[in-house]
Amino acid sequence: MTESHKSESIGRLLLLVLIGVSAIGPVTMNGVLSANSEIMQEFSVDYAVVQAVVTVYLVATFVSQLILGPLADRIGRRPVMIGAMSIFVVGSVLCSLASSMEWLLVFRFVQGFGAAVCVLLPRTVVRDIYPVDKAASMIGYMTTAMMVAPLFGPFAGGWITDNYSWRLMYAGLAFLGIVFVLLAYLFQYETLADTNHAQSAVEVDVPFRRSIIELLKSRRFQGYMALQAGAVGGYFAFLAGAPYVAMENRGLSASQFGLWFMLVAVGYLIGNLIAGRFSVRVGAIGMIRIGLIPMVVGTLMFWVLSGWQHPAALFMPMNLIAISNGMSLPNLVSLAMSVRPELAASASGLTGSAQISCGVALTLIVGIMLPRADYWLYVVISFSCLLAIAGYLIARSSPNAAPH
Repeated sequence: MTESHKSESIGRLLLLVLIGVSAIGPVTMNGVLSANSEIMQEFSVDYAVVQAVVTVYLVATFVSQLILGPLADRIGRRPVMIGAMSIFVVGSVLCSLASSMEWLLVFRFVQGFGAAVCVLLPRTVVRDIYPVDKAASMIGYMTTAMMVAPLFGPFAGGWITDNYSWRLMYAGLAFLGIVFVLLAYLFQYETLADTNHAQSAVEVDVPFRRSIIELLKSRRFQGYMALQAGAVGGYFAFLAGAPYVAMENRGLSASQFGLWFMLVAVGYLIGNLIAGRFSVRVGAIGMIRIGLIPMVVGTLMFWVLSGWQHPAALFMPMNLIAISNGMSLPNLVSLAMSVRPELAASASGLTGSAQISCGVALTLIVGIMLPRADYWLYVVISFSCLLAIAGYLIARSSPNAAPH
């Protein structure tokens, strides 16, 4: 085998590893939702407490991305990936052994801290290797492939919960983590040099606080950050509220919830396919602008169908919002990391932390208000939609905005 063929083979193996690692993040976040009712009964807690498995997870990923992003820019992508995935494995094992709701939330934080790398680094590595529009296309295709796992995650989690135990579900996540720690150790090579070769040593070694300040000075980056927070905030709110609305108020079993949740995963899959196919042709900003349309339509549908108690009234509008996210997020990620290419991982971590902080606030509101009325879920999703629109307008009005 020639050196070029060997290098190409290693590159394909790395992409497959990144796809697998990326899949663990969504599975860990939404695959456990089907167990909420079972956990409520076992630990005798109300919904505002049990939905904190989402909130605590988001808080952990918020903290983690602020730390791991700059760390990956300093010491490299590979050691951060292997170390964080090892933390994820430990957290998952501890979750499966939790003896109370309090300990489950503590261990869920550990799990989320490690799992943040599943979102942060795969897209950063892709951006290390490819230019802006090509990176957006590759991220779209990568996310399309990795959506196969989240497509079945909630259903698998519900089936395991209905037939065995929610603890076995967390043990399964630990096993997946072990597999990908080994694969990352074997096949992930260091890509930090690919993005830093043209930068001076002073530019590359930007201190943590300075990197955050430099990024936040950019109005364009501010817009991308708000847009991403709004786009993903509605999804997080849905993750926190949908189990209660679907299972407690509308009588779905854990397995049925998982089946209906596939509509959301399919929507995101469709959006990713569109992003992968058309991002280079339409351009990143153009794809984001088009992607706002299904978000607005889906948000309005929540209100129009609010009087219909069928699960479709809950999952069909979210399908459209998921399509919007699938179209927009790969391009948003690529654009945000291109504002300051030498701070790509820091930009990825900062935008991720912004969307997570927004998600934490929204999930807390949903957990407190939702038992009073279902429409609070629609209120929160509507706020997220307005935030995304505002972010787009800010980015577009930036004097150094990308071509429209």
